[in-house]
Amino acid sequence: MTDPTSLPNFMPSTPDAGPTPNGAAASDAPVRDRILEVLKGLGIEASIDGDGDLEFAIVDDQGTSTTLFARVAEGDLALVRFFGQWQLADPVSPERNERLARCNDLTMQLNIVKLSLVQESLVVSAEHVITPNADLDILVPLSVNHILQSVGFFFQSWLPMDDAPAGPLGDA
Repeated sequence: MTDPTSLPNFMPSTPDAGPTPNGAAASDAPVRDRILEVLKGLGIEASIDGDGDLEFAIVDDQGTSTTLFARVAEGDLALVRFFGQWQLADPVSPERNERLARCNDLTMQLNIVKLSLVQESLVVSAEHVITPNADLDILVPLSVNHILQSVGFFFQSWLPMDDAPAGPLGDA
């Protein structure tokens, strides 16, 4: 049996609350603040909603605005969930089991994102563990793009083959 007193004494991973630059108060949400700065750097206006989530809108080439959110659980290793929701309508099947099967199929085929149903809405999310050195300049736009592409895949997958956009090899 190992003597517990012989185990190394690890120091806590959180630094002492020492002075901050220019005497500014330390943020209670440093990862959320970093994500906010990345969004601003991309020219995306973001605000903090009543739940403490970042709320931001992505506007596509046709001028359609899509609201997305980022929820951050701060800690030694912070967790972030980027997510959005979309109302289901034609041509999406009215059958819940078909919808669930399609969400499951796409979740298994795609990387980073999860598709799920909440009542009559599609919810798509991308979740990450954020290490202190995480490159949020890459992670934020990558997550947003994957979410938006996945939503497009979901809705396009319900179109008849004649109406679906041609794939990279054209019509075979």
